[in-house]
Amino acid sequence: DQAKLKTAIKFAQKHQLQAAIHAMGDAAIQLVLDTTCDLDPWLDDMPSIRIEHASLLSDQMLDQINHAKMRYGLSTQPIFFFAEDESYRSYLTPEQFKLAYRVKSMLKSKALTTLSSDAPCTPWAEPDSPFYSIYAAVTRQAANNDVVNIEEAITVPQAILGYTKWAAEIGGFTHNGTLEVGKSADFVILNKDIFSVSKDELATVNATETWFKGQRVYQKASK
Repeated sequence: DQAKLKTAIKFAQKHQLQAAIHAMGDAAIQLVLDTTCDLDPWLDDMPSIRIEHASLLSDQMLDQINHAKMRYGLSTQPIFFFAEDESYRSYLTPEQFKLAYRVKSMLKSKALTTLSSDAPCTPWAEPDSPFYSIYAAVTRQAANNDVVNIEEAITVPQAILGYTKWAAEIGGFTHNGTLEVGKSADFVILNKDIFSVSKDELATVNATETWFKGQRVYQKASK
């Protein structure tokens, strides 16, 4: 409830912590916004309030974010509608379904928006693969071939930034997220050029090598 939320916010303010709040439904997100929108941000290097999931966002909520004193971060997961489309269709009204995972609208807002797998919570064969989420974010197509709010589709570069640069920024990390001089050499080598493959192939992209701090820590076994 709001009293407990305010207590948690005060703790975060006192200890200079980011408040990461799990909010999926429209009522939960509205509670977070109404409780925090008029507060001054207390962190300079990252959003003071991070809304984790932000599954159902109305135009009114996005407008509230854009006019708030508070600086918000939104961490959302396209893998949810990819894997669980039938559940969303069953339990949401048609009006609510139109609000589901509005990634493009989030990117247009003042909130710093990132993508996440939320592994291992998703009932999918490869729940921690970012490439299924990238596929879903770009095509808005679910595993059952249903198309989910196509007007909220984003580009491949935007999806990759959501998993790298913006993901680092939302957590206040300065040593990674981009490949440049002075940062940690954290990167992957992919089996396909993710910028040139067709949208339908995005889910089949995978890492053949993973490098951490300049050292190779994973190499895909040869068949």
